[in-house]
Order: sequence, then C-alpha cells, then structure tokens
Amino acid sequence: MNFISLPPELLINVLLELDCVSLLRCRQVCSLLKDLMDNDVRLQYMVELTAAGMEDGPYSTVTAAERLRMLKARQEAMDKLAWTSREEVPMLKGGVWELYGGVLAQGEGSRTLVFKQLPSSLRGIEGKEWRINDVGVHIRDFGMDPAQDLLIIIENRVEGTGITCSVHLRSLTTGQTHPAAARPAVLMHTPHRGRYSYTIQVAEDCVAVLMTSSDEDHSEFLVWNWKTGHRRLYITGADLSSFAFLTSHHLLLTCLPTMELDNNNVFHGDDPRLFVIDLERMPDQEEIEFSDLDYLCAFHFPPLNDNFATVSMSVRSDPAPNWTPSPELKVPFHVARQDRLFVITFWVVEGNMHIIPFISLVPSWTFLDCINSMAPGETGRVFEWSEWGPSGSRFVPAPPTHTSVWVCYVYGMTFAMSLRQGSQRVIVTLDFNRLAINRARAEQQQQQQQQEEGGGGEGAEKPWGDRKKLVLEDDRPFQPANIFSEEVRTSLPYIMRKTTPFGAEGEGHFDAVMISEDSLVMVSSPSHIRKYRVLTF
Repeated sequence: MNFISLPPELLINVLLELDCVSLLRCRQVCSLLKDLMDNDVRLQYMVELTAAGMEDGPYSTVTAAERLRMLKARQEAMDKLAWTSREEVPMLKGGVWELYGGVLAQGEGSRTLVFKQLPSSLRGIEGKEWRINDVGVHIRDFGMDPAQDLLIIIENRVEGTGITCSVHLRSLTTGQTHPAAARPAVLMHTPHRGRYSYTIQVAEDCVAVLMTSSDEDHSEFLVWNWKTGHRRLYITGADLSSFAFLTSHHLLLTCLPTMELDNNNVFHGDDPRLFVIDLERMPDQEEIEFSDLDYLCAFHFPPLNDNFATVSMSVRSDPAPNWTPSPELKVPFHVARQDRLFVITFWVVEGNMHIIPFISLVPSWTFLDCINSMAPGETGRVFEWSEWGPSGSRFVPAPPTHTSVWVCYVYGMTFAMSLRQGSQRVIVTLDFNRLAINRARAEQQQQQQQQEEGGGGEGAEKPWGDRKKLVLEDDRPFQPANIFSEEVRTSLPYIMRKTTPFGAEGEGHFDAVMISEDSLVMVSSPSHIRKYRVLTF
C-alpha cells in the first residue's frame, strides 16, 4: 500500500504532523492531497498560521475553525492597518515606562507602578488595569516579562563614595517577592563610580542589565540566572553601547568605534560592527574587559567615508527569543518564536558635527545562517559586509521622529515608524515575514496585470498612489551616499504598509510610534499633551 492509498482520515493525521513548507509541497504532489488540504480546516489553519508568522496557542475550547476565522480577521485588519478601537492613556509623571508582552507600564512618583493590559477583540484578550502602590524601594528603572509574571526593579543606594545597584525580582501582579526566584530575590552589584542609565531585558531564565555612564564614558553589562541568582556574565568597557538576545544563549553586542580627530580636523575611526557571544562558553565569575572579549563572531558594516564617525549605536528586538504569552491569556495564536527582526540604529557625525541617523534592519536568520556555517569550535570569525549585508539586510533612513527614548518600535518581524506625508503624519510599518512577502508579491503582480489589461498600466507604476500596501525589493543605493566610502546597496524585500491615524491636520500631535502584538501606540510627550493613543487590532 502506498501513501495516498491510506484512508483520508489517516492521511490528514499524517499531514498534521508536517511543517507548513512540507504541507505546501505535498499539496503540489497530486489532486488528492490538494483536495484534502483545501477541505480540512485544521490543515488550512496550519498553513495560514505560518504564512502570518504565527504559531498556535495553548489548548482551549476554541476550535480550529474558530481560530482560523479569528486569524483571518486579524490578518485582514493588520494588512490594512485597520484598528478596531482607539483609547487614550494619560502619560504619568514617574519618569519610567515599559511596553512589553502587550502590557503598558508606567511609574507614578518614585515608588508606584501602574499597569495596563492592552486588549484585542480579534484575539480575545480583555483589557485590564492594576497598580502596585508601593514597591518598597525607590524605582530607578524597571523591566518586566508578563509571561513569567516577572517584574524587575532597579534600586540604587549611595554608600560612601559609590553606589550599590540592587535588582529586585518581584511578581508583576502583586509586587511581592517572585516565588520562582532564589531568596532573598535580590541581585546585587557594585559598579564603578558614575551616574548610570539602564537597559533591562529578560530571556527565559536570564535577566540582562546594561549600565551606561555618560559622564564617566563607561559601561557594565551583567547577565544573571534570575531563578538561581547565579551571575553568568560580567563585561566592562567604554565601547559597549547596546545589546539584544539573538537566541536564549547568543547575545548581540554593539561595538562603538573609537573616534580620532587628525590635525586637519577630520574624524577617523573603526567601521561599526556587531559582536556575537555565546553565554554557554563565557566565564561567569571574572570581570571581562570588552576590548579583550572572546567573541564567537563579528559582523562588520560598510566602512564610513573620511570625516564620518559613529557616535552612537543601538540594537533592538522584541519580544525575546522563544517568548510566548502568559497561559492565563489563553490566546488562540501568537507571534512565532523562531524569527525576529533586529533594528540597528547608527548616529553618525560629519566633520561639521552634523549628526545623521540611519537604520539597518536585519532578520535573525541572516545572523544565524552565518553562525551555523562556522566550523565546530571556531571562534573569532569575522563576517565582512559583503558576506551578509547586501542580500540579508535593509538600510533605511531614520525618520525625524526616530528616538533613543521611545524604543519599542519593533515587534516580531515588523518595524513601525512615523513619517510626514504632505500636511499629515502617517504611520508606516515594514514587515519582513518571508511567506507573507511571497503572498503579497503574487497579489501585487496580479493587480498590476489586471490594471495593465484594463488600460491602467501607467498608473500601476507609481510607488504609492492611493495604495496602503506595497512590496519593495529594489536595491537602489542608500542615501545620503557620501556616508560610506563606497556605494552601498541592500535588497532584503519587505512589505510596506501605511495608515493615517487622524482624519485632518492638527487633530492630534504625536512624536513617536511604538508597536506591540495587537496595538500601535502613538506617543505624545510634549508637556501640554502627555498621553499615549493606543490603536488596537
């Protein structure tokens, strides 16, 4: 008996064990398999999940047919950036905030935190609000992971001529000591002297904290296992400016090049680059100087032209690798765990001190494909720009509203930004999901063909026109071209979508846009406005 001679119910059970790519290949084998897949809602749901960059949620009473309906409704809304509700949230005067895992959190005063679960009618998430009136310490900064009910509070204590940094591990819902953390549920560190700003990220059992002192030109980077309290990494140095988790044990670190000014007042410096380190092979007890880092590999960017130098560099990606929503939400589906988009921002200074920001958008598979090509045990590998950048990334100019403050501008494989179009400000998203791009490309080609057959071919060549969705895959030279010593082209394709959040000019001002799984959040930070406008899908 061959495979297709099996009873249909057995064939379907076998097909349900395959991944989406294998399913689509099976669909092309014969009419029997095509008909089976086209008429079984579970198989349709699997294909649509993958095409949307999603994965199935936990078991519940919601059937595959209902999940498929919800998924299609959500994808249609996201495709058109057609939100189902709008809500205004006052911006509190606590000075600290966070947006992660669908929760918007703000400080109120120095010891109170206010939380808001952003709703989604299309995924069945109810909105709710709660607060922790007194966390018991002065909040210098905080981070969170709603999926693990984890709240991380940074407290600084002045002791003599220095400070002690205390990292408190609390429950996000109650503010009490987190039950999974080793007692006393406080991670302690005494940094070098300085006034520090903090970047906090959580990836499963790891809590990573980057402490940056602008007045002392010094950074300290620590990673702990928050459940055991064991310190896994400690790096110090002036050139480390930002980090992100690539996998649960691989970290991306930005290396800020050293600048020098010659006798002709021309800047010189190393080319910008990213380091990758493997937590599993790094020493955990000793302090590591960043300049002596034993890195796994490095990714070099194009060399800058004379008289240009990188003054700042950051990397951002959300959510963390392998992140899934809290089981209590019982979501039918969520952003898949395997693919992430990394937003790398450069602030480059020209000789006359004119600062030019620009952005490199890199999917996780670009980095991981290079890492997987390395020989077993190989370290210190350098990947030149030509090996990974032109086809594996996309350079875009940074919009005027791009900031180092409102940094939640990426979620999954989508980057969000705000641009001025004529007299109005629009929201633009860039989606790098490969399967969605393939589907959108086919739709766009079909539309162009129909327009040409109907005599509308000339209008079809306009890049935007009245369209709100466009597949871009050109490799035009990056502008301004004089930043780099040679012409730079990138060709990674993406879907560009746009929407106008307000019907008329002056209806509402916003100076940044952030993105979560089910929301676009417009930020209005001027003192006479101070509010978030949440567009929910």
